[in-house]
Amino acid sequence: MYRIFTILFAVMVTAHMTFGQGFGRIEGRIVSERNEPLTGISVSLEGTSLGTTTDEEGKFAIRMVPPANYTLVANSLGYTTVKREVAVAAGTTTTVYLLLPSSATSLNEVEVSANRSGEFIQPIGSTATKMEAPIKSVPQSVQIISRRALDQMQVIRLEDAMRNVSGVTMETGFGGRTDIFQIRGFRTNTESIFKNGFRNSVRTYRETANIQQIEVMKGPASVLYGVSDPGGMINITTKKPTAYTFQDVQVTANSFGQVRPAVDLGGAFNESKTFKYRLNAVYEKGDTYRDFVSTERIFVAPALTYDFSDKTSLTVEAEFLNHDQASDRGIFSVGGVVADVPASRSLGEPDNVGIHQNRLAQYNLQHRFNNIFSLRHASNFNYSSEQRTVVEQLSVVKGSNSKIRRRLQDQYNFERNFATQNELYATFNTGRSFEHKAVVGVEAAKSMFDIWFKRAAYDTLDIYNPQYSSKPKPFDKLKLGNAYRDNTDLLGFYVQDFISINQRLKVLLGARYDIWEQENINARDNTTTTQRNTALNPRVGVLYEMFGPVSVYGNWSRGFQPETGQTKDGDVFEPVVSDLLEGGAKIGLLNDKVNFKAAYFNITRSNVPVTNPEDVNFNIQVGEVQSEGVETDITGEVLPGLNVIATYSYTDARVTKDTDESMIGTAFRGVSKHSSSLWTTYELQSGMLKGFGFGGGFSSFGDRPGDAKDSFRLPGYTRYDATVFYGNKRLHAAVNVRNLTNIRYYEGSQSATAIMPGAPLHVQGTVGVKF
Repeated sequence: MYRIFTILFAVMVTAHMTFGQGFGRIEGRIVSERNEPLTGISVSLEGTSLGTTTDEEGKFAIRMVPPANYTLVANSLGYTTVKREVAVAAGTTTTVYLLLPSSATSLNEVEVSANRSGEFIQPIGSTATKMEAPIKSVPQSVQIISRRALDQMQVIRLEDAMRNVSGVTMETGFGGRTDIFQIRGFRTNTESIFKNGFRNSVRTYRETANIQQIEVMKGPASVLYGVSDPGGMINITTKKPTAYTFQDVQVTANSFGQVRPAVDLGGAFNESKTFKYRLNAVYEKGDTYRDFVSTERIFVAPALTYDFSDKTSLTVEAEFLNHDQASDRGIFSVGGVVADVPASRSLGEPDNVGIHQNRLAQYNLQHRFNNIFSLRHASNFNYSSEQRTVVEQLSVVKGSNSKIRRRLQDQYNFERNFATQNELYATFNTGRSFEHKAVVGVEAAKSMFDIWFKRAAYDTLDIYNPQYSSKPKPFDKLKLGNAYRDNTDLLGFYVQDFISINQRLKVLLGARYDIWEQENINARDNTTTTQRNTALNPRVGVLYEMFGPVSVYGNWSRGFQPETGQTKDGDVFEPVVSDLLEGGAKIGLLNDKVNFKAAYFNITRSNVPVTNPEDVNFNIQVGEVQSEGVETDITGEVLPGLNVIATYSYTDARVTKDTDESMIGTAFRGVSKHSSSLWTTYELQSGMLKGFGFGGGFSSFGDRPGDAKDSFRLPGYTRYDATVFYGNKRLHAAVNVRNLTNIRYYEGSQSATAIMPGAPLHVQGTVGVKF
């Protein structure tokens, strides 16, 4: 702790020195009347040489602005010029939001010549408040990974990006076949990954080609999103249609044999720019570093936007994903020791099959009534299915340290989710000192999850001398393991007011009331059970701008997760409840080009079901778990062209109450007490090599419990990565080397018989052309 406070003190002194340099900053976003980001808009200060252009999110930043009153001008061919009076004070940032109407008389299109996909640091987000707001003003810990950062890292899977988020450790979801993480000690499941604000429940890896940015909000998200995991939520924002025309074609390949061509197209169908499109498409095929685990993926994601007027607009998006990849549960541990085998060693069979499909459709209708009120109506439909026929490990042969029993499993499951959100926004003042950004909303969701699987014993396998396909697969001996369907309905009502008092004190007040109902139809037992839960989840947050770029904040929020099942007396379980206490500081360094955040958190999860000591066949809700820790993040442009993401987290997560006294004090599976990461790149800003860059970083994790009882540990590790890249108006290329020192490490584990080795040294390269 002494080291942490020393670092905090040094940073605050630096911030104070920066604050005294006498410059300010203007940042903001330019959107259409329906709040759609506008790219390539010229933003300047009238009568000066200061200016910039908006990025793909419509965001801009003008730095090193002398204190004075200015007229900010936003214009571009195809749009009406808008002017706004702004005042800039030393050491502060002025935030400006502009609505830019299209011009029917101007038929020329905007040419975006920059090769950069937006700013490395994204100062504005919407996940934490349901409305766009500067992250530095929100009294909660939020981290954003921009598209530019994703491109530099050559992110193909979501986990490649999440390595650079504080408090996040990797997981092995559903046998290594979907995105699962641990945030602040708690495992995320399909309830806590969102896409454009809608729950995105799938059992395959989410595609990254159409991701614009990723926002990670720490702590329970129930106040706005209903059911959520205690540690936090991940919200993916997808790429949107553009008014300017472009085509980007690229090919990515790696040293494991994967090849991945992709296209990204955008533009307008008509001369008035009111009908726009975006299309992302990917084909991926090749091997992985794991034996018998190859991949083939087809992904197509079209998006359309139509502006009915300067106040009403509709965006429709769809995703089509087919992904063939067999599940893979990794290797195993015996007597607390992980088997010493190559990272490629598989315990499956060469003919294992995994077929995944995902279909998504969303629409977002927005209408602005006037300068105060606007309305959003949006819906989401998601369908996913999975078919897998696999031989996989079951248990270690008693008395052996090398042999494992395997089973044949034939499984099919599919899931349908529908949700609609209706939200009324209001921006208004009460008196001279109070500025309000309020939202009132209602969400209705309906989902169905259906699964059946059959199993049969197969053989034993020696992991040090594996003999695959030793005998025919016993399909004639498969027996039904389970077959059931869950029908779930959710109705939520929520309200929030984000209040700014004298521009220095920010107060965030909100609450949501949810009604959750589920029907379970078990075809194996011919039984039907129903359950109903209600929950009221509030949030209170306060942030105060102490001086210049330094703010301090605190918040408390509550979350919930329904718990299925019954007690011995036949009573249904109450929801599992999570309480977050968080406090910290946010500092904008170098005129807000670099953001520093530090947070202390304490999450208590209560009503956790544990074994009934009077009857081990039933559970009672007296369990409690707690996660406490500290996180620090530094993100931004330290010098022109020099970008950095640096994180450190300390997480102490363990059981605090249980009927089994031996479990009290047990650390959470997969959670490192200490973890850190660094990603930094430098890009030349002028000369013949302008656009050439290089960099790298590391991700480091301490040792972690390998299972729920902490019976063995995954060793700590530090993995180093490096990159070299180049980009201009037409060409972009990059080469990334991952696991530079070729260390042996483990991504995570579900149990002693499901441990996933990390990838060895490999190279990934991308080359693309823009038209």
